[in-house]
Amino acid sequence: MKNLKLPDIPAIRGIFVTGTDTNVGKTQVAAGLTAALRQQGIKAGYFKPVQSGCPEEGGRLIPTDARIAQELADLPEPLNLLTPITLRLPLAPGVAAAREGVKVDLERVAAALRELARRYDFLVVEGAGGLYVPLVDNNFLVLDLACWLKLPLLVVARAGLGTINHTALTVLAARRAGLAVAGVILNRGSASPGLAEQTNPEVIEALTGVPILGKVPEIANLESPEGKQIFLSAMAEICSGINLFKDM
Repeated sequence: MKNLKLPDIPAIRGIFVTGTDTNVGKTQVAAGLTAALRQQGIKAGYFKPVQSGCPEEGGRLIPTDARIAQELADLPEPLNLLTPITLRLPLAPGVAAAREGVKVDLERVAAALRELARRYDFLVVEGAGGLYVPLVDNNFLVLDLACWLKLPLLVVARAGLGTINHTALTVLAARRAGLAVAGVILNRGSASPGLAEQTNPEVIEALTGVPILGKVPEIANLESPEGKQIFLSAMAEICSGINLFKDM
């Protein structure tokens, strides 16, 4: 973060959901976490400051990740409050914005955050990709966003082969930046896990000192009543194991 003046934001209670990579399912986890907390009576909301790769509908770009959370967690806010910055190109947001001639305005992000902080006791904030993804040119990364918000991290990782390195490096980057890491969720676990998937949790915990908060199974159809129930049950179980929620 080079010579970037950040707007003032309120102190918020929440958690920052990041991924070890693109497409690990952090939107699914962030939305499910919000829904599970709300089902437990916690006044929880969802916030994703920036999304790239947004499709156009009716002449405007639609933040599809926020729409997933809006529908799953039954949130009343408009999509442009849940995600104030939308970009068309499926690139890192900082790259997409530069190519589209769009400014990633952090004051807009701060204004949306202030409004959501007035409405909710707890915010589930979702990043874009992994921690080293640029949001504003190459000067402000997802990692900087998490530091600005001063929220502990929840890392969403793949369950299978290859996840150890990505997860350990993500935790290392977070800690070097002074961020607390609440834990790791291993997503899209197989119904018949192989040896790598069986041994990964123990190895990740040993290497990082960070707890595995749970494993979320691969769900073929999350939109079906059965799939939704299985998923939300898994997320409710994970919520019960996170210390941040126990005194709420």
